Amino acid sequence: MKMLFIFFVFLLLSCGQGNNRVEKEQKAKDSVNANLVEPSENLNEDEWEAPAEVQEKNPLEISILNLYKSMEDKDEQEFLRQFPKDFEQFQDYFDWDTPNDAPHELYEHSVHYMEYLFYLLRTNKYPDYEKNIISICENGQWEPDAVNYFQHHVVNHIKESEKYYLIDELDDTRAKSVLFFLFDGPHPKLDAEFVSHLNASKKQILEDLFETAFFDDNENPDPFPDDQTNSTYTLSDYVKNEHFFIRDVDINNDGVLDKIVSSERYQGDELLLFLNDGEEFEFTLKTINFSEDGGNQIVDVIAEQGGFFIKTAFPDRGLNEAYHHIIFKDNGWILTNSIYRTQSSNQKDAFIHVCDVTQGLNMADTHFFEKLKGMPDEVEKDTVCTKEIL
Repeated sequence: MKMLFIFFVFLLLSCGQGNNRVEKEQKAKDSVNANLVEPSENLNEDEWEAPAEVQEKNPLEISILNLYKSMEDKDEQEFLRQFPKDFEQFQDYFDWDTPNDAPHELYEHSVHYMEYLFYLLRTNKYPDYEKNIISICENGQWEPDAVNYFQHHVVNHIKESEKYYLIDELDDTRAKSVLFFLFDGPHPKLDAEFVSHLNASKKQILEDLFETAFFDDNENPDPFPDDQTNSTYTLSDYVKNEHFFIRDVDINNDGVLDKIVSSERYQGDELLLFLNDGEEFEFTLKTINFSEDGGNQIVDVIAEQGGFFIKTAFPDRGLNEAYHHIIFKDNGWILTNSIYRTQSSNQKDAFIHVCDVTQGLNMADTHFFEKLKGMPDEVEKDTVCTKEIL
């Protein structure tokens, strides 16, 4: 009987412990359920379930700092997204701050930004962006340095890529504004090749601009002449002319000093050769001094063994120079090669790219400038150029 009583007591204790365990487990479950947060009714199911690491990043704010970072990282798409979309913003980034007589933030490096921009456009990977460069042109007007450089590159890009439709598809009001910017400058010059590819209405707009907005009695008496006549040039026209300078150089290797006449900086790209025949200086060739609207400008014409070279440089801070070497051969003046020198950056580890480009072009050739090979692009520089440590 005593053993039966002990067994009964043990059974009661076991049941009590079991009930206590069940009660504790239920309380734990209730506690967890009470602390669960239900999904918001305004949050869609995909956003609720997506882990944080696959959430799409918010686009970067448009800022000069983010443009700088995208340039440093060579993030092509972000660079194009950050690049200015209108003329005013372009000036605020790259131009000279005239009221404060100080450079804007990217003024000193504007050349590198322009080169990278048009390098990307030449890849043909971003055709949609080409409309943005047209938007920058709208309401623009010529200024030296960055604006001038951008203007030059836009004209060249349209011509080289034959993208004249970018102008033709504009309405007349926008087209007038864009064409004004593309041809504006201290001495506006008509580009016959550019004009020939425009449709009739855009040709008329450009003609009206040259006859009104660009017209100058002294500089452009007839911007659209009906007949082309051969001009006669005399050395006396350029002596004591503030728009030109004259250098004494033996240009045909006969031991006698001849005359080279060149436009001054920002006064055009004319280069004229006059041979000394013993009695007078006879005009023999009119060509270019390699000055570019928006690009390098003439620095000097310098004699060297067997000929002469023309030095140009970008009129901005930083290093961007060209040396065009010319010799007299087979009764003609041949551009043998061009040496381009440009500084990689302003950082402590900066260096100078030195690119010797073979040309072999007769300077009397009508299409001479179109065949001229320029500075290798950013990708080619590392393979075809040497590096000079500063």
